[in-house]
Amino acid sequence: RNVKIHGPSLMFGKWWSSLWFILKAPELILEGYKQSLSKPFAIPAREGYLIFVTSEDQIREVENSPIDQLSFYQAMEDRLKVKYTFAGFEMGPIDPHDAVPIRVLKTLLRSNIPNLRPGVQEAIDQAFETCMNDGRSASDGWKPINTYHFSEEISLRVNNKIIFGERLSENHDFFQATRGYHRQALFAILTSHYFPHWTHKLLVPGLLALGGTMKKIESYLTVEVAERLRDVEAGQKEIPSDGITWVIEASTTKDQRAVKRIVQQVISVFFASEHQLPVLLMFSIFRLCEHPEYTKPLINEVETMLKLPATDHYKHLPLLESFLRETARHDPLDSLSVQRKVLKDFTFSDGSHVLAGNMIYEFLPFRFANESGSDQGNGAIQKFTDLKPHFYLWGAAAKPCPGRWYASAVMQQFFVYLLTKYNFKLADPKAELTFSYTTIVSPRPGIEIILQER
Repeated sequence: RNVKIHGPSLMFGKWWSSLWFILKAPELILEGYKQSLSKPFAIPAREGYLIFVTSEDQIREVENSPIDQLSFYQAMEDRLKVKYTFAGFEMGPIDPHDAVPIRVLKTLLRSNIPNLRPGVQEAIDQAFETCMNDGRSASDGWKPINTYHFSEEISLRVNNKIIFGERLSENHDFFQATRGYHRQALFAILTSHYFPHWTHKLLVPGLLALGGTMKKIESYLTVEVAERLRDVEAGQKEIPSDGITWVIEASTTKDQRAVKRIVQQVISVFFASEHQLPVLLMFSIFRLCEHPEYTKPLINEVETMLKLPATDHYKHLPLLESFLRETARHDPLDSLSVQRKVLKDFTFSDGSHVLAGNMIYEFLPFRFANESGSDQGNGAIQKFTDLKPHFYLWGAAAKPCPGRWYASAVMQQFFVYLLTKYNFKLADPKAELTFSYTTIVSPRPGIEIILQER
């Protein structure tokens, strides 16, 4: 009620609108925004409507709404099909407030970052070695590297070591399964969007079963988790400090400590870590290649840091943090920032009424237009992990991403290594670097950079 529908609303029309949204989402949204006069508007989806709120006041109403009425996590559960892609994982009464993943990522992983840096560096070294020795010859000392494979390798190596631990990350069969799982899960998720909701319980597990990677990961993890639980309960002192142990430590109830539940939780943490990091790496590499004038100041900052005692490393890199922050602002993976599923009918203060079952998206097209370009207006240095209005990389301020310190630490450590060890540039400076899919802007997987040892 009081929400303008932009596009056809009949069943055939909604199907066509959904298809057209995939191809022309930015144009449809901007056209709807212009016609709505800053009021909420709707675009028909195959099932229900996509509701866009477009003013500061409406966005505050959405962000301040009860989580049992407008739910970000339910939106993500629907979008990612977590029950089928995370080995049967379900949000709900076992951990109603997501206390386990929040404690794992925000407290246990974050507090261990200094101790994990040698392992992260070892994983980065392995990734560089793999990509530099892929059989392709160098020309005049410049080695061509596929940026997608490079970023994926970095992310996989680091996440496997930190989340799954030393033993599983060094198992070639398990490592290759994690590579295939993430690709196959994304394919199943995207494919499911073209089919009715009632087909998903067969379609998504069926597509994942074709590759068999999730079952293989689940099988390995079941053995590892059961053994780890026995060691924890027996009071063993030498227990690995990794994601599996942290999930066990954060799980405090009997249901949370069931082997199957811990396996599902570990898989969900891995997927979340693997989903964003490669894209951040690719975009940051692209922007630094496009702006080589930033390289020298960044190298100077990094070399100054490396002269400090090891205990002071990575504590003060304002230029690098600013560069990463600006890249994330300029190149968000999804231009719609935060989305929520309507669990109970919701009415805005202007009388706009949204029925349960629909999705609400925040869309503020000129959210950066009034910014000065400086994140230091109050005299404080803004870190890559800091939250700020309209900077949605880490989600809504009320419940932001608890893994952002880990992602930031990996990004910084990668660029410290890259900047001090290699010269790099785009293989084709004129190449188109991105492509669009609905509201997602993604790096093109075929883009190459060339590296030269310094």
